[in-house]
Amino acid sequence: MTAAALFVFVLTALAGAALSALPTGEAPDTAPSPPSGVPARWPKVWRAGVPVVLLGATALLAVSAPAAHGVAAGVARVVAVFAAMTGGSVCVAAAFALARAGGARSAPRSGAGPRGSPIPPGGSPPDGAPPPDEPALRGGLTIGVLERAAIAVCVLTGFGAGLAVIVAVKGLARYPELRDPRASEQFIIGTFVSVLWAVACAGTAEALVR
Repeated sequence: MTAAALFVFVLTALAGAALSALPTGEAPDTAPSPPSGVPARWPKVWRAGVPVVLLGATALLAVSAPAAHGVAAGVARVVAVFAAMTGGSVCVAAAFALARAGGARSAPRSGAGPRGSPIPPGGSPPDGAPPPDEPALRGGLTIGVLERAAIAVCVLTGFGAGLAVIVAVKGLARYPELRDPRASEQFIIGTFVSVLWAVACAGTAEALVR
């Protein structure tokens, strides 16, 4: 049972790496097209379900499996950090897609700039404002991967205070950019999803070595 849990855990990490390498805007040509009437953003949500389901299966196996010791325990902790780094990117992309879906339903047709400046239909944002499709926070993917790795390591080593330090350092570094409402929304969503996913991965490893 322990070997099965480790195997599924490895699949979780590999699935996250493979899915996060796919184009973020659309599913690849070889992937099945979403049903008629389904927005193109939904493939991101479906892809996020793969690592989530696999991690859940790993957790269930870990609870019923004997405790891992020695090399198996070390492998579980390493895989937890790797899974936190890879699968979190897919989950954050899915969360952003859901947030945009909710915003698109509630936003007026004329649109608005990041600071409330109106954008006429078919027009462009005001001077100095980022295009709607351009990420408000640059470098978010790399920072998110490093953040999740650090969070997983802190949980696995029992350094709970490190979580507050990581979030505080990230917030201070991003502070000048958070004046943009889109940037603050991305920061909150991305941070919450990253923390939850990394803690879930580390918690699964702890369940395996308990």
